Amino acid sequence: MVDEMTKFERVQAVMELREPDRVPVYPYILTHGVYVEGWKLPDITTEATLDAKKSAQCTLKTLEIYDYDMVIGSYQDLYMGVTELGGKIKIPNKFGSAVSMREPPVTDATDWDRVQKLLPYDPRKGGRAKSILESYKLVSEKVGKTTPVIPCWWPGPTAAMCMLRGPEMLSMDMALDPSFAHEMIKAANDFAIDFLEAMYENGANSVSHTGEIYGVELLSPDQCHEFVVPYVKELSSKIYKDWGQKTWLHTHGDYTKPDTAPIIGEYVNEAKIAGFHPDEKHPPEWLQKNVKEKYRISVAGIIHGPGPLLNGPIEEIDRVTKNIIDKAGMGGGLMLAPSCEVPPDTPIENFKRWVETTHTYGRYPLQGKVITNANG
Repeated sequence: MVDEMTKFERVQAVMELREPDRVPVYPYILTHGVYVEGWKLPDITTEATLDAKKSAQCTLKTLEIYDYDMVIGSYQDLYMGVTELGGKIKIPNKFGSAVSMREPPVTDATDWDRVQKLLPYDPRKGGRAKSILESYKLVSEKVGKTTPVIPCWWPGPTAAMCMLRGPEMLSMDMALDPSFAHEMIKAANDFAIDFLEAMYENGANSVSHTGEIYGVELLSPDQCHEFVVPYVKELSSKIYKDWGQKTWLHTHGDYTKPDTAPIIGEYVNEAKIAGFHPDEKHPPEWLQKNVKEKYRISVAGIIHGPGPLLNGPIEEIDRVTKNIIDKAGMGGGLMLAPSCEVPPDTPIENFKRWVETTHTYGRYPLQGKVITNANG
């Protein structure tokens, strides 16, 4: 039996492909904590401001209720910097909804000329981004000695989509005007790196998490190679150089196909990611063989958020959780996570059952061989 670990030690063991005391859970909470508090989004954020104390309270409340293992240090939505750069966001007053972008800062080349004069945008100086950093400080002061508080933001194309241009227009740019796309993606990646570094400055203490929405869901393998991999590499290299921390990559799309599977090798060998967090298209036995054993990095076993987590029943949550651990838990290197953000209106009882089943059923030693990390 493996000795009892702190959450920090548990996650560190997973990242190093050692066996932890039990399989950890990373729930990837962005908005859910607001609703757990009984609030709606306008109670915590406006287009211009974010309540840092309420944000920290949301995070700490979910940690208290669910006792999961890896925490994002603040409420987040996808659109930090949009209003400061001249765009508009929509903050719904409806339970279970999330913030969206009404108007991007860059709708044409003239807008880009204007926005470039406002860059680089420093998250430390104001707006909702600064409040996120204040929340990180509050959360890390409370739990950071034993709990991994992770910085979380999006790499190049996803950051540009959320901060500058919007998905349809940026996708068209990548196809028809790649040099323009690269300009915006580079600027957004610079912000992403700066934002992640500022989170470390304010108490983040573990692996960085970067969420890539485009992946091979919206891009071809060649486009992914051109527009995604270099920016993930730049981000992960800078974080490792400046903070000694590895990067955990969440990405969308089906990587089980012959033409997309090699992109994982690019993420590992070129971008140096240390953890792979895919979507629900990737069975645990496939992750065990084709990612963990092949590339010797850690993986996230996926429970689909809009499926069992949101809708239950409890028996299905148990079944899926145990199947993931049975198929991908051998030798350590496994964390459980949703396919994307936990749905904001996930029932508390479903969420608790998922964490409890993982921690109870996923105790080590499990059957299977030990996998050694080739990178040390």
